[in-house]
Amino acid sequence: MLLCYLSNYKEVRMKIDKGVPLPSRIAKRVKIGPLPLSSLKVGDSILIDCSSDEEADRVLHNVRVRLSRFKKQNRDFDFSSSIVKGGVRIWRV
Repeated sequence: MLLCYLSNYKEVRMKIDKGVPLPSRIAKRVKIGPLPLSSLKVGDSILIDCSSDEEADRVLHNVRVRLSRFKKQNRDFDFSSSIVKGGVRIWRV
């Protein structure tokens, strides 16, 4: 048994296990293809169609990661994204 401390000084006990198989993929990845972010003008938006709330959650997460990466290289761009009726919408603001 290992004794570890988290950053808030909480004591946590851990045990090293051997031979535990990896689970099959837990989260389904979603692929949305390239986004025309550099083509958007302020006030423009894109709607990504989603067939379910679960899919919209996964797409929104994917979109926000991609927007963050895009904004690091293109500091003049700013976006907002949200789940809306019918899917996920990205606005250039």
